[in-house]
Amino acid sequence: MTTPLWLTEEAWLQVLLGWFLDRLDTPRSLAVTRRMKQSTVPALFQFEEDTHYRWGLIERLASDYQVFSIHYQKGLDSFQVPYDNAQLRLNPQCEDLLRDWLNRPRQDPVTAAWQDAVSVHAGYFRDNGSALLVVKPSAPGYTPAELVRAFAAIPEHLAQELTLREISARCFHGDSKFLDQRRDLLTQLFGKATDNIRPRPLLLTAWAPARFAQLLIVENQDSFLQLVAQPPAGYALLYSGGFRASASRLSSAHTRFAFLPGSDSTHFQQLWLNEHLPTYFWGDLDFSGIGILKSLKNSLPQLQAWQPGYQPMLHLLESGQGHIAEQASKTGQIDPVVCGCTYSDHTLLPALRKARRFIDQEAIRPGLIDAP
Repeated sequence: MTTPLWLTEEAWLQVLLGWFLDRLDTPRSLAVTRRMKQSTVPALFQFEEDTHYRWGLIERLASDYQVFSIHYQKGLDSFQVPYDNAQLRLNPQCEDLLRDWLNRPRQDPVTAAWQDAVSVHAGYFRDNGSALLVVKPSAPGYTPAELVRAFAAIPEHLAQELTLREISARCFHGDSKFLDQRRDLLTQLFGKATDNIRPRPLLLTAWAPARFAQLLIVENQDSFLQLVAQPPAGYALLYSGGFRASASRLSSAHTRFAFLPGSDSTHFQQLWLNEHLPTYFWGDLDFSGIGILKSLKNSLPQLQAWQPGYQPMLHLLESGQGHIAEQASKTGQIDPVVCGCTYSDHTLLPALRKARRFIDQEAIRPGLIDAP
């Protein structure tokens, strides 16, 4: 509805209506009311002005627009104006009308809480906290004020050569993983100061016999340990721990290895990431497992699927065995489409799409695998 012309001309009336909207913007259980007194609405008691006209506008808001109901004070003296100490009770159904007239859209209470919290700590952030207002990170048990206060505590730790998880634990009630997926947010908030965050080493477990000539990366722990107990000749073994080894830091100087007894760690370190070292991956026969292979190839371009491990799994799949996605909480897996490994792209992935079932690598006894 178009704002009445007389409202645009009466600043005092806009202030009065704005007061009602201010109360609606705050949590409350009682009706919003206002007493007409000189201390609350002085414009109605400036008798050198046309106060009769001004009160008439109030009455019009009540009668024509049902914005208020008016409750007059009884027992007034003859010298008092009829509206002295009258009470205006706001009709809550007219909130949208008032907001439209005054151009005061509803304020999301969560947004308001974030704005208030950021304004208190804006000086701690390079962007005055703008990134927090955009992202509004959430976590159970935290209020916006508590979260902003925790983020504002981060700068004092940025010069101490700590890892991201150490900083997270010190600022977010001991939760070391809170900042894991929020590195970009920290860069927006603190700029180049985040360069001081110490990269967290990638720790991988390896078994490397003397004079090994091939490397096999194994997805799951049980299969890895069984292969260590009955190793295929000429292979070194590396436990990837699911997607951990596919991290971008796999080929960085921050990768660390824990070698099992009997390993030739020196020979392993000499051959690690050598593009001429035949390197294979064996994991679950599902989209996620092939996705790990695809991701690992970013650091190990020569990587191929390990056919001696996948072939018996493929036989099980093609004989009608395996589990459907819903049986193993795998409904969120995404088909990698193509991963750059000929055996995976032309044999394993088409079989998975056709069978619509999966096989975990623990279904195969490594001791029965005939590895070349």
